Amino acid sequence: MSTSILIHQPVSETIIRHTLDNSLGAIEHLYKQLNDKGYAFLRNQNVDNYTFDFYCPTAKIAIEVDGYAHEFSDVYSKDVSKKLFISSLGITVLRFTDYQILVDMDEIFRTLKNQFIQN
Repeated sequence: MSTSILIHQPVSETIIRHTLDNSLGAIEHLYKQLNDKGYAFLRNQNVDNYTFDFYCPTAKIAIEVDGYAHEFSDVYSKDVSKKLFISSLGITVLRFTDYQILVDMDEIFRTLKNQFIQN
């Protein structure tokens, strides 16, 4: 049995700033596309102690935009516990990377459509 060890390496402020700028652009782009397609998502919505990038209360669907920071183990661990708690409330959490949003909106809308059909 092999064991993997995660080694945290410091990330430069330039990389963090670049990633944050791209994530914010992706969030703005997704918000515009959701509105253009007629989806009723609210931005930065709180559900209990958690905040979602987008949330549709009638369909109980939340969207999280994952940027570079979500690749760190401590952020990932928080995301897992958040998803477990939120799913216990009957809310479906869809996760998309900022890269997916910027290059493949068709797939995102296929996923959303399928989720709305299931609800």
